[in-house]
This record gives sequence, C-alpha cells and structure tokens, in this order.
Amino acid sequence: MSLLKPASHLRESNKMDKHDRILEAAYQLFLERGFDKVSIQEIATRAGVAKGTFYLYFRDKEALKKRLVAQKSNEFFQQALRALYQTDITGFEDKIIFIIDYVIDILAQNKDILRLITKDLSTGVFDPKMTDLFSEEYADVLQILIAAAEESNVKLKNPHILLYMIVELASSTCMTCILYNEPLELAVFKPHLFKAIRQLIEAEKE
Repeated sequence: MSLLKPASHLRESNKMDKHDRILEAAYQLFLERGFDKVSIQEIATRAGVAKGTFYLYFRDKEALKKRLVAQKSNEFFQQALRALYQTDITGFEDKIIFIIDYVIDILAQNKDILRLITKDLSTGVFDPKMTDLFSEEYADVLQILIAAAEESNVKLKNPHILLYMIVELASSTCMTCILYNEPLELAVFKPHLFKAIRQLIEAEKE
C-alpha cells in the first residue's frame, strides 16, 4: 500500500506538468505571433505533448486563452500587492490607486501581453470559474482588497461591485492610451482615472 502514494503523486505531478507546459507554450506562441495565428497543433508541439493531450485539459483554444489571461492577470495583481506591502501606505483609496497604477505600468511595459489580455484584466480576480481552478500559490486578490478596506476602517456598500468597476474602468480606458496614445497619453490620462476611482470609492462608502 505504501508504494501507491508515491506512484499516485507522480502521476498527478506529471499531469500538472503537462498542463503547465501547454499553458506556457501557448503564452509564448501568442506573444510571438498573436492568438489568431497559432494553432492547437503548434501549441502541443511546443509543449512536447500529443495534440490529443491538449484536449484533456482544454476544450479549445479559446478556453485555454481565458485560463491563461486569468492566470496572468492574477499574477500582475499579486505583484502589485507585494509591492504595496513594501510601502507605508495606509489609506484604502491610496492602496487601490497604488495597485491599479502598478498593474497599468506592467501592461504599459508589456504591450504584447496587453494585446493578449485586451479588456479581460478582471477575470483573474472576479471570475469564479477561473479563480477556483488556481492552485494555492495564487492569491485570492478580491478578498485581500476587501480586507484592505476593513483594515482602513472603510465600510463599503457593495465591495465586490465597486472593485469590479474600478478594475474594468482601468483596463478598458487605459488599453487605448497605452497602445495608441488615444484619447490621451497614459501619463496625462492617469490623474483623471485616479480621480474617477476616488469618486467611485467615496460614492460607495456607507
């Protein structure tokens, strides 16, 4: 009986390894050539698995992209949170703006990633179908942000809705600023965005 556990663990590890290899291969190919120009066969080949293995983990290329975007956006917010923990910022509004600003700057420095994510930045935080699939290494960003309000003694009427609106506002409006400098350059637009975020938070306070 004792020999079964290591074998079972090895199979599970191998399963996750293939899953992660497919995600990483797709990520690199999408950045190199764009989502539409990459085939499932190419992803499987880059990952070192059979094409049939791809379908054991993902229904199609769109499902893979959705999972990948959710995972990457969650990672960006985690990076922002780690950076926030290194500051002495205490106000809830200032914490939210710091996080949003940090994530925006990540996207501004990685335009290919922004093109892949498009306007789906919120999926890694708010989509339970995606976040429930994450391993323990991925933080529950939404709950951390809600806890930040409580730590700052800020009571919000609808924290989930408020934070969703803030992330959606930031990702949708900043995308064109970053990619095309329209309607304003990002640096010029940011103060307007942050003012709007403060107004949204203020309006949602109890």
